[in-house]
Amino acid sequence: MSPLGSDRDAFTTRLLAGETGIRPIADFDVSTCQSTHAARIRDFDPTKYLPPLKLRRVDIVGRVALGATRDALDHAGLPATPGGADHVGVVLGSFSAGVHSTGEYLESFMKGGPTGAPAILFSSTVGNAPAAVCGLEYGLRGPNVTLMHKEASGLSALVFGAHLVRRGKATTMVAGGVDDIYDRFYRVHDWFGVMSPVNGGDPGCRPFDADRNGFVMGEGGFMCVLEDADTAAARGVPVLAEVLGTGASGSSSPINAWPTDGVALARAMRLALDQAGVPADAVDLVYASANGTAALDRCEAAALRDVFGDRPLPVTSIKGAIGEFGSAGAASAAAAILCGHRDAIAPTAGFSRAADDCPLHVVARPTPPPGPTVLVNSFASGGTNFSVLLRIATS
Repeated sequence: MSPLGSDRDAFTTRLLAGETGIRPIADFDVSTCQSTHAARIRDFDPTKYLPPLKLRRVDIVGRVALGATRDALDHAGLPATPGGADHVGVVLGSFSAGVHSTGEYLESFMKGGPTGAPAILFSSTVGNAPAAVCGLEYGLRGPNVTLMHKEASGLSALVFGAHLVRRGKATTMVAGGVDDIYDRFYRVHDWFGVMSPVNGGDPGCRPFDADRNGFVMGEGGFMCVLEDADTAAARGVPVLAEVLGTGASGSSSPINAWPTDGVALARAMRLALDQAGVPADAVDLVYASANGTAALDRCEAAALRDVFGDRPLPVTSIKGAIGEFGSAGAASAAAAILCGHRDAIAPTAGFSRAADDCPLHVVARPTPPPGPTVLVNSFASGGTNFSVLLRIATS
């Protein structure tokens, strides 16, 4: 469920076409904001997944989570079973889960007192509500986990889900991230002046670009099914990709600042390579965390050169197309897999020319990947870093 469309084909096709989902904000007032654009979810119909009476009890993050989870299960050939599935779990990463409902509930409470606060909203005010709703609605009785690591939340869920499967805690995990933009949350970011002041013909988010000036807020839901190889083989389902290795590290960054510690970013990448037993020169492509902010792009560029040297390794970022948000790392993993199966690398939307402090081989137009081994990075403000090494399956 993305700013480029709410199905896999639309997301992949528009991503490869170099389109961006960044648009003027129309559903809340931004007349006093420096930044007036965002990448909002496009063409999402929640009634495909729940009837109206049930929808009233689920907030927008929960609705998107239900849709993305159902589509992932269906695509993996895992229909809902009447008795539920003890071996299937959910791990969901989010920056915004509970924020929207909490804001609305508290506003209603302040205006109308206890009797004026809609009780139907209360169950959605906790961060683990979307994952819990998915487990309840689809009978997924395996581990049910919610992770909140700011902008790295979505990729952290893939990391944790892979660990659960590898350790035999579940044979199957639906893993990824879901977020939505809450107007007050947006205005706080605007007040701090951390977003790109998009206006007129400005392309907004420009990862690694010489004219980059900040990130653009986005939203979306990206879930995938992780299974151990034996389970997938027994079911006879096509494998899209393999998780070869994962890495995590912490940067010494202020709580609301992007990491400037390139050593920590490089450590997350090296840990993923070491776990996989893959040397740096065997990595074919990187889907970067870069989001158009000067500090993060510069730091990641330095870390990439530290790990991979100065060889012309293709590097791309999809943040210029979908914005920055908690589940964007899961979106990057989905893009790497889906575009890889079309034998293409997603171009870096908004990129024109490389900044002097980002001397990388940035992919500016769709090109065939040189090989199937892809590193996906997701680095959060506050210093939480995750890297995942994937091997895209060939048909």
